[in-house]
Amino acid sequence: MPWVLAALKMGFKRKFLQFLRFLGRHLHLNSKDSVHNYPYQPMDNAEEDVRIVIIHPGRFDDPIACDLESVHLEEILGTCSIQEALSYVWGDPKIRLPITLGGRSVSIPVNLESALRNLRYDDKPRKMWIDALSINQADNVEKGHQVALMRQIYRGASEVIVWLGASNDGELAFEVFRELVADPNQHLDLALAPHLDERLMDRSHIQALLEIGDNELWRRLWIVQECTLAQKLKFVCGNASIDGPTLLEALGHMTRHGRSCCSKLIHAKDDYPLRPFFSSDGNIKGRDFKDYREFFSTAIIDLLDALGTFRLQRTHDDRDKIYGLLGLAMGAYERFVEPDYTLSVGQVYERAAVQFISRTKNLSLLSHIVNRTDISLPSWIPDWRTQMNHDAFDAHWSRMRDLSLYRASGGSVTEIREPSPGKFSVEGVIVDAVSVVGPELPDLSLDQINSTLDEWQRIAEAESEGARAKAPLWRVLMNDAVREWDGSENGYRGKRLGGRDYSLQVQEWRELVRRREDPRSTHFHLNNTISNCTLNRSLIVSEKHGYIGLAPAELTVGDLVVVLYGGSMCYILRNIEQSEEQANLAGQYYQFIGDAFVDGLMDSEALKMLEQGELKEQQFILV
Repeated sequence: MPWVLAALKMGFKRKFLQFLRFLGRHLHLNSKDSVHNYPYQPMDNAEEDVRIVIIHPGRFDDPIACDLESVHLEEILGTCSIQEALSYVWGDPKIRLPITLGGRSVSIPVNLESALRNLRYDDKPRKMWIDALSINQADNVEKGHQVALMRQIYRGASEVIVWLGASNDGELAFEVFRELVADPNQHLDLALAPHLDERLMDRSHIQALLEIGDNELWRRLWIVQECTLAQKLKFVCGNASIDGPTLLEALGHMTRHGRSCCSKLIHAKDDYPLRPFFSSDGNIKGRDFKDYREFFSTAIIDLLDALGTFRLQRTHDDRDKIYGLLGLAMGAYERFVEPDYTLSVGQVYERAAVQFISRTKNLSLLSHIVNRTDISLPSWIPDWRTQMNHDAFDAHWSRMRDLSLYRASGGSVTEIREPSPGKFSVEGVIVDAVSVVGPELPDLSLDQINSTLDEWQRIAEAESEGARAKAPLWRVLMNDAVREWDGSENGYRGKRLGGRDYSLQVQEWRELVRRREDPRSTHFHLNNTISNCTLNRSLIVSEKHGYIGLAPAELTVGDLVVVLYGGSMCYILRNIEQSEEQANLAGQYYQFIGDAFVDGLMDSEALKMLEQGELKEQQFILV
């Protein structure tokens, strides 16, 4: 290979070695070399011991050599002797590169190899806690024990280093972030004043921002608690670095501009170069990240809210959808569940569901059930693996944030009862049955909105005669509430209409949609409200009383509209056929379909009907 020798003689040794590593990224090394087969010394899981990685010094092109050191967590907390902790993306576990660990050659994920190569010192060892090396990933018992220590590990580290990759353009993106923090009022829209310096919006800076924004790290679930728990946080990209609070604050400012003053530019112009920064599915929003860091130090984080907010974040192990946020568990959620990797995914989700209901004594958990596809999972347990596109997630997340606006069960509480695994017993009342189901609104294209709302309007007008509660369709489309920007970084706040008449505004919005004009330019907040309330929902009309509402598209005629104790919403249940003997012996079984907004039943009206003898209390066994 004379060209290789020529390259070396010409002083391209570094580039040549980089090329070899590039080739290595496309080679699947022997599985026997994987760090999963490294002969770890067992740790006493009754003790709070952890392993620290000692990264030996070396120049960039030198082979990577590391050792492991076991330390007792209790002895080092408060002294920051954990040194640093690394946060990074594992990447494809099949694509690995070799390092030396404890004198043995092992292969590790390529992104971790890149982090070690770039972060090690030239002249002294560097100590870090690194999950892939510090935990014996092949030992499920040890892994569960170590995951339970994550809060102490990341909270006790002297600094958490977040590795964004080896790009040479990181400093360009960081330059924009620092400028935004220096003056948060600078607009992203160059047509507004004041705006960012045009130099910071040139092609190179835009490309650097997009590269940071599209980093797989933001889609990773574990980063949420790693960055939230860190007392000191730093992001590193190649040779550039920026302190965590500055980067997260800058992302918060970009989110604020993108959702308010600069929203027309970002959402109305397909060719706006930064648009992907705001619309990448599943990316963590900087505002959420910053909020969670502040909440952890000043208030109690609602773990169910965290699961809902970050449910699109990715994990290699589906059980980590729960375990990956346990470090944030506080208050009623303290010692919520113990990480146990010997359990199946379904068992983990069921244990979590039981704990949510028993500790909160409410049924907010049930509203997190969407797009049920795994029929082996009981219908009342959310499947945290469910994927949604960007619009569907925004709509679902918006409805979750508005649950506290409603009091369908009057603030009552529920007590968890489990006749047997997979079943949940709860009390409540059947209000009515569904007699009419309108078409689903499957997406937010103007053509789809037009055709769906035309049919909903026809149904509402046809069924209004004799209805007990004559609900105007415009109010149902808004779920009797409106989400408006409150001027803070915390974004939108939902407010009940309280008798306010929005019929004219909704009519104006409807006319824009009919003319195929984008309503966001003049009715931005109203459009968001209606979109979030109606997407993936169907209009329903109840049989006896003519109640009108919006419910999951999976329901059918004959399903029941119920109010369950501890629930803020109405719910749709489906009878499961049983023999009379089975029902008398075990109780009536029901399949949970989803929550629903039903106009005229969202403010304890069902409980008043119960008091007047119009309804009868009963037990529901959800399976």
